[in-house]
Amino acid sequence: MPSVRQFSREQRVSIPTALHAYVTLEMRGLVEARPKSGFYVSVRFSDAIPQIVRAVTAPKVSDLAQTDPLDLIRADEYQPDKVQLGSAVPSPDLLPGVRLARIMSGVARRLGASGGNYGPVAGLPLLRREIARRSLSAGMNFGPEDLVVTLGATEAVALALRAVCSPGDTVVVESPTFFGLLRQLREIGLKALPIPVDAINGIDLDALASALGKTPRVAAMLLVPNFHNPVGFVMPDDKKRELVRLAASRDIPIIEDDIFGDLPHQGPRPRALKAFDRDGGVIVCSSFSKSISPGYRVGYIAAGKWQQRVLALKRTQSGGNPLLPTLAVAEFLESGGYDRFLRSFRQSCRQQVAAMREAIGHSFPAEIRLSRPAGGYVLWCELPARVDAMELFHRARAVGIVIAPGPFFAADNGFRNFIRISCGYPWNAQLERGVHLLGQLARQLSVR
Repeated sequence: MPSVRQFSREQRVSIPTALHAYVTLEMRGLVEARPKSGFYVSVRFSDAIPQIVRAVTAPKVSDLAQTDPLDLIRADEYQPDKVQLGSAVPSPDLLPGVRLARIMSGVARRLGASGGNYGPVAGLPLLRREIARRSLSAGMNFGPEDLVVTLGATEAVALALRAVCSPGDTVVVESPTFFGLLRQLREIGLKALPIPVDAINGIDLDALASALGKTPRVAAMLLVPNFHNPVGFVMPDDKKRELVRLAASRDIPIIEDDIFGDLPHQGPRPRALKAFDRDGGVIVCSSFSKSISPGYRVGYIAAGKWQQRVLALKRTQSGGNPLLPTLAVAEFLESGGYDRFLRSFRQSCRQQVAAMREAIGHSFPAEIRLSRPAGGYVLWCELPARVDAMELFHRARAVGIVIAPGPFFAADNGFRNFIRISCGYPWNAQLERGVHLLGQLARQLSVR
């Protein structure tokens, strides 16, 4: 790149303005600064890796009779000697845990013994007001009365499914989709109708319309349109609008899991499906587990016309929410601390994803395809067809590396040569060694 002084002269701007422009480009990963040498255009080996365009799968109703993947991944989740590439959780070092602990300590002193009381079933008014205020950035317009606070997004999705479905019903899901959603369907006694997705447009709307025409009754759609887990896509707004219109025309409610929506790597937050809803058919579920604290278990649901049903189910299922964590999160949002934290956390996610992509590109077999997420912190990797992801999972686990194999994300045990890699931890020597070793294992399996 031209020197800062030369750029300043050429563009007729001040040197501080020129330097700010270069630093902005560096933060976005487009240029890099080299000590005593200047700024250079960033060239990444991973940019040459083809993107996964579409994973082919036939829409076929599944009863989800398979092993629970959480039993295998969670068993290794809290072992510090293992390389954690499996669970999509951020490093505690990146989260505002100390700040939240101080807030909660102050809340506990202020409330005294009453801090152990039950909170309102719908959740604290302060928290619901702050969530409602933030909904505007996603193109929604909730009031506090439209929201119910939940024990994470897991409870929010469970409440939504129980509100609109009965055991034995069929629910549309993306293929692939987050294994936690498939687990929910199985535990409630629901069937899955997987619809293929691609990395650009999300769920295949033509395949969806065709499958709906052939399936006698679909009770709901359970979808992740923003920074999809595991593929990473953001559905374009025109596709979101078309999807909502298709669901409304068939009177099928959409349950929208928007848990990664606050984590774009750059630019504005994408709009939710709910932003295009005109008849109340979209139920929004989310939480702060991926961005503030997994352990605080603070989530929410906006159930629209199913609001009273959800409240009744919430009252029976958990009775309310822990008072201290929810009040701590509410005060963190109200103070502006969350918005300030997100600016740095989004940059960390972008940098970690970029570092992981580069390491995978150098270590894995040449034939791989790799997602290019615009937000969140997971990567979806297609390995050569000869590589069995479950075998790679067990071999990696034996040497202290935890990954999430593709079959976990399929309603029909598919995606046998895919894996999901979590990028939730800052890049370090342990991760670098782990990815290199994982690549060696994948190479060995690819040449058998």
